[in-house]
Parts: sequence; structure tokens; C-alpha cells
Amino acid sequence: MGTFETFETFKSNRECKGLMRIPSPSLCLTFSSRFLQAFFAETGTEPERQRRLMEQADMAPDTLNAANGRVTEDQFSSLYRSIASETDDEMLNLLSRPIPGGTMKYAGYIMISAPTAGVALYRFSRFLRMLNRDFDVKILRDGKTASIVVEGLGERPQSRAIARQLTLKVFHGMGSWLTGQPIELIDVDFDFPAPPYTEDIYALLPGRINFERPATAMHFDASVLDLKIHRSERELRTFLARQPRDWLLPPSVRQPVAHQVRACLLEGDVGAMKAPDIAKALNMSLRTLCRRLALEGASVKDVKDALRRDLAIHRLTQTQESISKIAESLGFGDNPSFYRAFRSWTGVAPGAYRRGVDDQTLGVTPNA
Repeated sequence: MGTFETFETFKSNRECKGLMRIPSPSLCLTFSSRFLQAFFAETGTEPERQRRLMEQADMAPDTLNAANGRVTEDQFSSLYRSIASETDDEMLNLLSRPIPGGTMKYAGYIMISAPTAGVALYRFSRFLRMLNRDFDVKILRDGKTASIVVEGLGERPQSRAIARQLTLKVFHGMGSWLTGQPIELIDVDFDFPAPPYTEDIYALLPGRINFERPATAMHFDASVLDLKIHRSERELRTFLARQPRDWLLPPSVRQPVAHQVRACLLEGDVGAMKAPDIAKALNMSLRTLCRRLALEGASVKDVKDALRRDLAIHRLTQTQESISKIAESLGFGDNPSFYRAFRSWTGVAPGAYRRGVDDQTLGVTPNA
């Protein structure tokens, strides 16, 4: 058997019809409470421990149960590291046997010595196979298309959905880091029905999302496998110190129009820029901008609100800026408007989100 196994059998099975969905590209820097609930459920984290871990990660306690609750990627990364450290399991109890601490470190050294991304990912897949009995990861190649396929092995016939999602994400994130460029995904297939947090999956694995397919897999341009690797041990140590952050959310290379709008707002004035200003900056008519966003299932308002939400969460949790100043910088005319918008985004008031305590419980009236 060569480095890459034959693609034909898998390809013929994949022709089966499944539920295909291209989610609205929210381009979030945050995760929803629905994803967090599923994450806690599948890792077997009991409520009391959930509260303690969320407090350690500086998450507001009401976030988990708020219909629109959200946590930042840094908060989720902190939560991930805490669970991995406490359990000495880098797959967080998602598999039938633990993946011991240090696994990613040794895998990293194995990969950075490979000549190409394809060889590195193949080595990683064989290394993981020695450590678990739940699944096997195969690197397949057929002409211009390559696939990374997660196949169950039977000890836990249907390994947990988030385990399969994170396995794809680790390979996608590691491949992106090794090559120094985000891997553009053509299709991402899952062998389970669409979960309530589909938008979070799209943020993790930006591509065309398909559910109820014969296998869990992701597909991309085969030329990625031939890219050279130029990573040093020093870079690897930095990468490992920050994990899972740097393999969890590498920047997307797809650059859909919604991403361009977001970048435009970040470079300009998110509070002041209107749709005509954005269209002009992107060298297209307002009508074309709106039409192209609609094809992606988005609108200027959707993208702007998602960005303002993420910036608000970042500034509330990472800076000491006053709520009034945050509201003004994001284009809100007054504090009440900002409070209403923030509650609609997260389910709690800005002050409560920052303090980690529901202000209604304390009987406090929000103020700047």
C-alpha cells in the first residue's frame, strides 16, 4: 500500500444523496451556546464541573443556557486546555480510551520533519491509529482532489459527533499551519444529521457542508498534499503552547463576499460605514453587493451585526473600556440601543457578561 490509498471505493459510496447545506458564512470569532451545550454533553462534563470550568475560562455563567449565548475562541481554547489537563486526555473523553497529554507534541515533531504536507498528514494519521480504537483516518488522492476520511472501527461504532468534527478540524488546522496557508475546503461531509449548531461547524470548517453522508470526510485540492513544509522546532513550541487555538480557527482562504465585507468593516469604521460605503470600497455597485451576499445567504446587516457582536464580546472580556465607549465605537447612538442589541446577541446584558453575573439577580440597573 502506498502513502495514499485508492480513492475509487470511497468516491462511489459518496455519490449517495445526502442533506446538503451551505450555511450562512457568519465568519464568527465566537461559538454559540448550542455548541457549548453539545460539547459539555459529549465530553461527559457534569453541571457543577461545567460551572467551575466556565469560571476558570472567564465565561459568564448564564452564557450556557442563554438562547443566544456566545463565547470567544480564546475562552473556548482555555476551556479545552483545562479539560485536557484535568483528564490527561487531549481528546477530552470523546473517545473510548484517552489520548494522553503530549500526543500533539510528538505528532508535531513527526510532522515537521516530513518533506511535504501529504507525508506529514499521513504520518499523523498512522500515529493516531496506534493510540485509538474508535476510528482510522485515511488520506485519499484522486487526480485533482484529495480527501481526509474518518472511518469508524467498531469499538464505539458511532464515535461522538464532536469527536469526528474535531478530528477533521485538527487535520485541517495542522495542515494549514504546516503549509503556512489555510486549506480551502471544497466539501465537508458528515455521517450524521445536521445538529443545532451547524453555523459553528461552518466557522470551524468553511466549505460546503453535507450531512447524512456515508462517511465523515473533507475534500480539497490535491496540490495541497505536495506543498513543502518549512516549520522549525521553535515555531512548533509556540504552536503547541497556544493549542488548540491555532489549529482550531486558522483564517479562511475562501474570501467569500461576506468575509470581504467583514474585512472592509474592520479596516474602516464599523460603526459609521453603511452599505453604499462598503460597496464603493469593494469596487462594486450596491445592487451587486447585495445580490452576491444573498447568494451566500447573508446581508450587509447580518455581517455587520455579527462583527459588532464579536467586537463587543472581545472588548468586554479583553479590555477595560467603558460600555458607553464600546457602544459608541460600534455605531450605537445610545446605551439602551446597545443593551438591546447585546441582549439579542447573547441573552444577557453587557455588564452582566463582563462581570459573569446576571445583573437582574443583583438588582442592578445597567449603566455605563
